[in-house]
Amino acid sequence: MGKVTDDNRDFEGNTINRLTDDSFSNVGFYLQDEWTATPLLSVIAGGRVDKSSELDDAIFSPRLAVAYEATPNLKLRASVATGFRAPEVFDEDLHVDILGGEQVRIRNDADLKEEKSITGMAGLEWRNDPVKPTWGFDITASLTDIDDTFLLGPNQTDPVTGDLYQVRSNASGSKVQGVEANWVYQPQKEFRFELGASYYRSRYDEAEDIFDDTEEGGTTIISTRDYLITPKWSGVGQVVWTPIDEVNVFLGAKYIGGMDALNNRLGELRHTSDFWVVDFGFTRHFELRGRHHLDVSLGVKNIFDERQKDLEVGADRDNDYVYGPRFARSFFVTAKYSF
Repeated sequence: MGKVTDDNRDFEGNTINRLTDDSFSNVGFYLQDEWTATPLLSVIAGGRVDKSSELDDAIFSPRLAVAYEATPNLKLRASVATGFRAPEVFDEDLHVDILGGEQVRIRNDADLKEEKSITGMAGLEWRNDPVKPTWGFDITASLTDIDDTFLLGPNQTDPVTGDLYQVRSNASGSKVQGVEANWVYQPQKEFRFELGASYYRSRYDEAEDIFDDTEEGGTTIISTRDYLITPKWSGVGQVVWTPIDEVNVFLGAKYIGGMDALNNRLGELRHTSDFWVVDFGFTRHFELRGRHHLDVSLGVKNIFDERQKDLEVGADRDNDYVYGPRFARSFFVTAKYSF
């Protein structure tokens, strides 16, 4: 049993009374139909109508997907989908950032418009045997075009209260485009190999200001077109060994490419290093009486302790300056009982 008491105080012990009292609603209607044009071709068409309390008019978001079995080994697919995000209060607004021991609030621009997007995707899937494949791969390319992208601007100081805040406004727009591929190989029942890699480029249409201290007497303005804390390259790989049905051994690796991260305290835009996160695990299955089962697992996550080396601590830290793997090296033992 645990107990948490939050007096809502700052690092000097002063009581902070900052409450967000807001409400919004959204009513939506969704309709979808799947049409099998031929045994080899299927089409899914649908649409959604939403009426948000934050918008004057309802928004219609159509979508269309097509799947085609070109050969017994090869499947092709493509889709187009639209979406939106209303200018409401979001969950992340309630997770207040801290900079120099002060809360950084988020305010919506008075003229904030909804964010709209359209996404196109095309891909293929190949298996060497449609019934009992031993290897296969898939590849998918996508492009998302976002109008009026939401953007958090530089930190500002309220001239009346002295509070720190950021304004969420509409950027010029942005695009997220990339490709991802996966490969699976299972030469025999006991071994399974998987590899995956992806490259995504996420950029604003125009350079946006993300840091500006000139109002406080500074001289630094930082602008960028790239999304922050968003790696371009990432990848995964794993090997699963099952010598017998009751034993499973797992070795996995995750690659996280370098990314841009803003340190508001120092006023610096840094490009981070790459990370290789390796996990190892072992599971033993026990079949008990009747339909009772017990799985016991042990292992280690992030074996080489790959993580952010310049994570800031203390009252003056920038708690938004966080990137890379979430957890340090950790050992685990678990037991799962089912019946």
